[in-house]
Formats: sequence, C-alpha cells, structure tokens
Amino acid sequence: MKKMILMLLALMVVIAGCGTQTAKEGNEVNVPVSDLMEVIMQKTEMNKDQFFDINLKEDTETARNLGIDPTIIEEGQYMKAMMNVHADEFIILKATDASNIEELKAALEKEVANQERNWSTYLPEQYEKVKNHIITQQGNYLALLISDDAEKMEQAFTNALTSESK
Repeated sequence: MKKMILMLLALMVVIAGCGTQTAKEGNEVNVPVSDLMEVIMQKTEMNKDQFFDINLKEDTETARNLGIDPTIIEEGQYMKAMMNVHADEFIILKATDASNIEELKAALEKEVANQERNWSTYLPEQYEKVKNHIITQQGNYLALLISDDAEKMEQAFTNALTSESK
C-alpha cells in the first residue's frame, strides 16, 4: 500500500512538473490556480482534507464576502481551515489583467485586517500566524498565505511561476 501511494505521489509530481509552464522572455505564464495550490500543499505536506476548498470564480458569494470582484479574476481558489481553532487560510488569484492587481491586493489586505481583528482576542498563537501572513505577487497571480509554513508556501508559489523553477 505504501509503495502504491509513493508511486502515485511520484507520478503526480512528474505530471505537475511537466504541466507547469514557465515565463520565458516575453511569454506570459499560464499555470492553473488549482495546480499552484496543489504544489503549495505538497511542498508543505499539508492535508488538503482539513480545509474548505472554494473556487472563487464559481462561488461568487464567497468571493464578494472576501471583497473580491469575481469579474476581475480569471481564476481564484480559497482554502480555509475547517476547524475554527486554526487561522490557516490561503487565497490564490489570477487577475484578468494587470490593471486589476491593485484592487485584488487591497481585497487581500482587507481580509488580513479582518482575520487580525478576529484572532486578536481569541488564540494568541493563531493571531501571531495571521500577523506573519504573506501577500505575494508574480505577474497576474496573487497569493495570501496565512500559515506557519507561509515562507515555504511563498517559495513554492514563486518557483511554480518563474523560469528559475526548472
């Protein structure tokens, strides 16, 4: 059973590696947001089953609750810890074009402010996690990473979207 799981995991890594497109002098990167999230989850060995997984393009109500206008994203994925005692939250967005980046960044910053307000009086270690969040951008892609592994997640996100990842 372990061998089968390891073989499947190795196959997924090979498939993900072959399917990832990279930026080459003037070429636009086009990596599905779901693939980015998968790479991030694998690099941090997080269990995806412990998170709500929401497609922000399809669930426009959740997108709007997060302050994200679904008409200005090509794709979006939101993962939030299922247990209310964990602040872990990840949002990856692909803007329809560069003119929407600032509006999307503002929405992510607003979500961080909401989470800081929620956690500031609840669980101190989770509040620290929120305070140490990372918002990062690569081209038309944005990510909000709230996790103990936020730095690893940022590195995986960046590597998946740059030519240096190959």
